[in-house]
Amino acid sequence: MKIDVRGLVAPLLAALALAVVISQTVVALRDSGAWEAKPAKRIGAPIEGPYARLDREIGRISKAPVADNLRNPFAYGAASAPRVSGPVKPKVVKPAPPPVPVLTAIVWDNDPRALIHWGDRDFTVRGGDLFAEFRVSSITRDQVVLDRNGETLTLKRPIKGE
Repeated sequence: MKIDVRGLVAPLLAALALAVVISQTVVALRDSGAWEAKPAKRIGAPIEGPYARLDREIGRISKAPVADNLRNPFAYGAASAPRVSGPVKPKVVKPAPPPVPVLTAIVWDNDPRALIHWGDRDFTVRGGDLFAEFRVSSITRDQVVLDRNGETLTLKRPIKGE
């Protein structure tokens, strides 16, 4: 019976690596105190956790900043004294009126149509059509009448030179 040495090299190296890993793990567990039968008596001050100092610093109460020592970080130079004024009255802001459609052209024939520009789009409409939030009530030679939620809006035909 012949023993092939080449076939034994790989299993022997694997066994050696396993033995090294197990021995290092056992040594680390003993050094940490996890495998001690009796807890080790520590002489001296107890060891503080690695983040205990950081916790103390975060927990310390700091003084609130005073307006005298603040400055504008976007301004160059020394801070100016803060101005104190009376109570501020809120400004009443009226909402902007909704945009008005613009009548671009009217095609007048048996079936009149209009070209209306609204909201960055152009719409080709006929009488009774719906576009966006408008209903086309009527189209005449000079104007288009729109209805938006019961509100009537009349668009006049553009005149050359205006």
